[in-house]
Amino acid sequence: MVPTEREIFIDVEPDIRIRYRRSEPPPPVSYAIVLESLEHGEWTTVRLRDNADVLDEHHEHEYTRAGGKQAPAILEFSSSNEAMAAAIRKAKTEAPVIVRQWRES
Repeated sequence: MVPTEREIFIDVEPDIRIRYRRSEPPPPVSYAIVLESLEHGEWTTVRLRDNADVLDEHHEHEYTRAGGKQAPAILEFSSSNEAMAAAIRKAKTEAPVIVRQWRES
């Protein structure tokens, strides 16, 4: 059985949102937490946390306007649930600063 993905959106500000996507149970869980900014009428990725390459390896990708997706920083977590919760918490609390840095890049 191939797991299906579910996706939700969390509005942070009128022009900033978090897109949260994960596979359905059973484990292992794949996920992506994307911080997006509304630019010229289109949602643009500003920061990404995921485990797309290896299910137990958690990445954080910064994006720049000029260079796009940057090489990942590898983050240590004991589980995907812990990694997802930390990613959403950081995106919610630091969104304005992260988006401002991206806009200036």
